[in-house]
Amino acid sequence: MATRLQAVRAEPTTDHTGAWSLAVERGPDWLFVRVESDPTTTGPASSLADAIWGMIREHHASRVVLELDRVDAIDEPLIGAIAEVGTRVRREGGLIRACGLSQPNLDRLKLAPATAVPHFGTRSEAVGTRCCGSGSCE
Repeated sequence: MATRLQAVRAEPTTDHTGAWSLAVERGPDWLFVRVESDPTTTGPASSLADAIWGMIREHHASRVVLELDRVDAIDEPLIGAIAEVGTRVRREGGLIRACGLSQPNLDRLKLAPATAVPHFGTRSEAVGTRCCGSGSCE
């Protein structure tokens, strides 16, 4: 059973495109990290990827879903953060998935092949089994 969603203001990340806030929810076998635009938040210029990675490490998670349904417009810094977190999670032997992007944002993410983070419409779809074309599932 999942725990209640907790807002985490663990050093909100700001860059030239605005600020981000993170919320985390621990479920059975998965860590859900919600990324949302927060134009009222200011903070030190730290990396969004580092903030997300810190939350993953703090919860000792190896299966992560990035919830992006509260992102108005995906931009290059966010795409870079998704790619970086995806690389770090896979390097540690974990699974990472994303969910909730609108179709225009998803199209933009797909144009950045370096991300390689599978996207699903909903959280439920993201935690289900994903079969790849080769017949293997992740």
